[in-house]
Amino acid sequence: MLHRRKIGLYSPTGKIFIKLAGVVLSRSKLETLKTILTSEYWLIASLCGAFFSFFALNRGGVVVFIDASIVFLFINFISGKYRLKDIPASYWVTVAICGYLLGASVLFNPKTSHYRWMTYMVRMLGVVFAIHCLSLKKIGTWATILFFSLLSLAVIWHSASYWFFHKLYGTYLNPHYLSSFLVLALPALVYSAIITRGLYRFCFVPAVLLDIDLLLRTASRPAVFALAISTTFFVVFLTKGWRRWGSLSLLCIILVGLYIFDYGTVYTRFEELIVNFSREERLQLWTSAWNMLKDNTLTAWIFGNGIGGGRSVFAEYIPDPRLKVLIFPHNYFLEICYENGIIGAILVFGGLAVLLFYAIKTAKQTDNKNIRLLINCMVVAFITWLIHTGLTFPFYSKYSQYSLAFILGPLLAVLANKTLTLSETNSK
Repeated sequence: MLHRRKIGLYSPTGKIFIKLAGVVLSRSKLETLKTILTSEYWLIASLCGAFFSFFALNRGGVVVFIDASIVFLFINFISGKYRLKDIPASYWVTVAICGYLLGASVLFNPKTSHYRWMTYMVRMLGVVFAIHCLSLKKIGTWATILFFSLLSLAVIWHSASYWFFHKLYGTYLNPHYLSSFLVLALPALVYSAIITRGLYRFCFVPAVLLDIDLLLRTASRPAVFALAISTTFFVVFLTKGWRRWGSLSLLCIILVGLYIFDYGTVYTRFEELIVNFSREERLQLWTSAWNMLKDNTLTAWIFGNGIGGGRSVFAEYIPDPRLKVLIFPHNYFLEICYENGIIGAILVFGGLAVLLFYAIKTAKQTDNKNIRLLINCMVVAFITWLIHTGLTFPFYSKYSQYSLAFILGPLLAVLANKTLTLSETNSK
């Protein structure tokens, strides 16, 4: 009998049972693997790694981390955790604009297109969608605290490099690179210091002070100018009542203090700019860029000369031999008009204007003070990015695109979630 029972395991019925058990076990392992790979921890780790490696360490690891976040985003997509219907229309508009810029460049100017610069925009989109995918997951407040702590650590890292290792620009070699991070980090640090309760608030206050101190010491006029304009915009248009007048008074006190004490030689540098404004390098670059634009054909006026198309010819239009090493006009509008044409300029600046309008509108409609403050801080960072990087970096450089990714990603996610909440409330 025992022999027959053993043989029964290998009967047709027994084989079917074994196969079914194997299928169930395989599906169980597959579900476990899917749960592990679609965990929010992978996206958090890759995005935090990309942020810190780029803005603090200034090392090439940012590409690895961004590519990793795109891989985990794709895994969430193919596993059904991140569906097409979960993506709001604002994201598809962003993809359409970027797709046109990249596609038109390749279609009309395949030889002059700078493909490495084009990959920066692709990675920017990857970060934006990875942040949106993460925003749809159930993550605790610890993730927000982690990001703000990472932001503070990056500021402390640069400050330590300045004070202890005597590096004037932190881990960067150019004041504009460091100041770009500092002006974009400051609104987020102020937000974290305001919303944090209890003694934990004082963990972020030192980071705010270090950020301001280091920003003034970099003596980057475009950074200070951009932050002043964006802050003034916030005070005038996004506050009211006693907050508006109190903020304007505080802003005036700060400006007077910079004038009297000349902290970080800020006043001296702006005085030099005003005195020598007619000889300002950017004016010469803008004039050269306009002369370059005037030589465009009709097709180039409409569709542009390709992304990076001005790199090889811009120096020919610069009369000053000292400035011939520069390959871009330090002006987003002139640069995009030349490389992407009138259509590209309308799409880019029209899209940015619409985004700014809806951000302000959403902030005014929401009753949640923390959400309203968060949107306002991101609006300040957004305007600061547009002015500062527009005067210092090429639009398609990694310093512009990666910075945009970490502004556009959270801003679109907050607006999408808040707009959905508002629409549900109105329908009720």
